[in-house]
Order: sequence, then C-alpha cells, then structure tokens
Amino acid sequence: MTRPGGRVVILELSEPQGGLLAPFARFHVHTLVPRVGALLSGRREYRYLQKSIAAFPPADQFAVLMGRAGLNVLEVRPLTFGVCHLYIAESPRERK
Repeated sequence: MTRPGGRVVILELSEPQGGLLAPFARFHVHTLVPRVGALLSGRREYRYLQKSIAAFPPADQFAVLMGRAGLNVLEVRPLTFGVCHLYIAESPRERK
C-alpha cells in the first residue's frame, strides 16, 4: 500500500513476445543464463530465474492486474528489446 497519490514503480524481467530479437532473448534467458550461472557458481539455482520469468504474466496482463488492485497505470515501458518492463503507476488520491 502506498500513500494517496504515491507512485509505484516496478522493474520486472519478462519474456520478449515480438520483434526480431525475441527468439534470441528467450534462448539467452532459457539456455545461456542457467548454464553460465551453474558453471560459475557450481549450483543450479539459476534455473529458477527462467521459470520465474516464464510464470510472470505478460506486460499487458500485469498492467490490468495493477489496475484491478486499485492503481492508476501511467506507463508500461518495454526495455532491452522486451527482456524487461518498467511499470509506473499511481495510487488514487483521496477525494475530499
């Protein structure tokens, strides 16, 4: 919960859906990141990252969920070819 009129800003990793680079970005997240992470750390925890990203709703659906939670969504900005999204929302101001 935020104060009336307060801003909520979320930066979330996401699955690129469209565009020329989307298949390469998905390959990077699903294949390279877990393998390099496991190689460098000696652990398999990086597999969680790809599952978490795949389970997160697409940007348009997440914006709808933010609206249903009572926030006024001001902007949804894809970054790095859709590998992450910046969500900017505002809590409604109290009525006098």
